[in-house]
Amino acid sequence: MSRKKTEKDKKVWISTLIQMVAIVVIVLLLRTFVIGTIYVKGSSMEPNFHHGDFLVINKLETRVASPQVNDIVICKLDNVEYQENIIKRVIGLPGDEIDLRNNGSGIYHLYINGTLVEEPYIAEPMQDKGDITYPFVVPEDCYFVMGDNRNASTDSRRQSIGAIEKEDIMGRVVLRLYPFSDIGMVK
Repeated sequence: MSRKKTEKDKKVWISTLIQMVAIVVIVLLLRTFVIGTIYVKGSSMEPNFHHGDFLVINKLETRVASPQVNDIVICKLDNVEYQENIIKRVIGLPGDEIDLRNNGSGIYHLYINGTLVEEPYIAEPMQDKGDITYPFVVPEDCYFVMGDNRNASTDSRRQSIGAIEKEDIMGRVVLRLYPFSDIGMVK
């Protein structure tokens, strides 16, 4: 009787171990290819995202489909000046002509393909056009991204960053988990 119990215990233990290994493998695959998490650092996306916000990103979506205008994305910067992940809003798609025009007041307005863009998500007028030459045509397989806090964002308006290649877009932000008062889906 005890020998049968020992064999049964061994089978249960092996079955449990296999299930645990399978769970670990599935979680690792999901974290690597499907979902990720990131903390917001800095104020470049205020008033919509704040320093310390904890976000979930969909990695798979940006691998099988192209980002769209107004998507909030995480971009990987890896150049001489920057080695970090940044959160930004997609402003321009491949082939779009981006222009920042100043009417003489020191305030810049965004034009895409010659059309003035209404930007209800920014809190204050843009006073910083960056150091790229306008109009700027977004290269193939690249995206023009900007922070919502235009006067405190290092983004595609800088020559040191420029347009972001599709392969450097790590994912689209889909969910805010913290702060708890703002928990919910990101549109």
